[in-house]
Amino acid sequence: MSKVYDVLNAIENGRVLFEEIMNRESSSHYEIQEIYGADRSKGFHADADGPANLLASGDNLEFMEYLIKEKGMAGKIQLIYVDPPFFTNSKYQASVRLESSKLGKSPVIKTGAYDDKWEDSLEQYLSMLAVRFHMMRELLSDTGCIWVHLDWHGSHYVKMLLDEIFGEGNFINEIAWTYKSGGASKRSFARKHDTLLFYSKTNKYKFNILKEKSYNRQLKPYRFKGVEEFQNEIGWFTLVNMKDVWNIDMVGRTSSERTGYATQKPEKLIKRIINACSDPGDICADFFSGSGTLGAVCSKEDRPWIMCDEGNVATASQILRLSREAENDRAGRDMAFAVMRKAAQTEDPAGSYDDSSVIFSEELGCLRVINYKPDKFQLSENDEEIAARYIGEDGTSAIDFWSVDFDYDGRVHRSDEIVSKKDFCALREGNIHVTGYDVFGNRFQWQKKV
Repeated sequence: MSKVYDVLNAIENGRVLFEEIMNRESSSHYEIQEIYGADRSKGFHADADGPANLLASGDNLEFMEYLIKEKGMAGKIQLIYVDPPFFTNSKYQASVRLESSKLGKSPVIKTGAYDDKWEDSLEQYLSMLAVRFHMMRELLSDTGCIWVHLDWHGSHYVKMLLDEIFGEGNFINEIAWTYKSGGASKRSFARKHDTLLFYSKTNKYKFNILKEKSYNRQLKPYRFKGVEEFQNEIGWFTLVNMKDVWNIDMVGRTSSERTGYATQKPEKLIKRIINACSDPGDICADFFSGSGTLGAVCSKEDRPWIMCDEGNVATASQILRLSREAENDRAGRDMAFAVMRKAAQTEDPAGSYDDSSVIFSEELGCLRVINYKPDKFQLSENDEEIAARYIGEDGTSAIDFWSVDFDYDGRVHRSDEIVSKKDFCALREGNIHVTGYDVFGNRFQWQKKV
């Protein structure tokens, strides 16, 4: 019975806090601090009235308040997909490596990605989600939909929240995503699926029918009148409306998609959701964006996107992933994106200016990072020993990537070149600004006029 009270209290807590937020003056202001993949001569469309391809680093509740109150985004987002904490009472990590010229590559070490511990308080967990669902509903268009990705730990409780906030009549589907990965138990059936709860904002929601193969019995043609049949190397099949059980592989260890971020979701899964509930040009959003899969898929599917995550490791992982997507694009798509942070943090949210961290060599004509020391990181005792050995030998072994702006305007870093790890780039004259990230998500900056 106590858990029923937890749900009821969370519903009320979420409603009260949402009303307080909407009735107060705006408490947070975000601004663009970095831009990647943009043609400098054309500016960047996120600076204009219509936000597109925005990656926010910070609390998603504050960021959604900013979108509603300062960017006028209420009713503008077509699709929201969120993959929030699952109420597992666990901590999740990202897999990273350090690299030294003397020691080579380190073994894989685990750094903190995000915390899903709630001191066994279901009410605390559900209250956190409830107020955010209210904000998401405010942001959705009348034709919009929300997909909430969960598992067995909390999906049945969260559905009660969604029924209350979006309305039982706006519940569309419960999708079971099945996969092969994961462990097994001798005392239960192996848990091999996640649950996706699919709701609309109104009965005018956008939905594009997706088709899937349905193989004929004995894989032979039926030859029914008016039924179109197809054949592949397996046998004969027809195309039918897609069912609510999706068999899609997780991101494997050798997958080209793999970023090393904990709980990364496959692009095929997100692509299916995006294509079902949006059209090219529709804005899609993820406010627990983790490894950045939604942005990566939207960039390929011609949907502008908005993402937010408060983890430094997540932000760094997403910037690198999405900037590589932009660099590797051959279709001429506009894949530029902006990184936003709270205005109060503009000086230096995660690192520090340090003239000794970068060296210029006019003789060699290159720019290179040296003498870097990570600001902070969370590791296990064994991994801390590995990190201490590598960083003690060469602090730059922790560098993940850095970006150079050769014409810095003093406000926004516009990336002219992304440099992997400890590599160098050709030096050019100008007001140079460097911003970079290490494998632990720490951000560092450097500036000099050459």
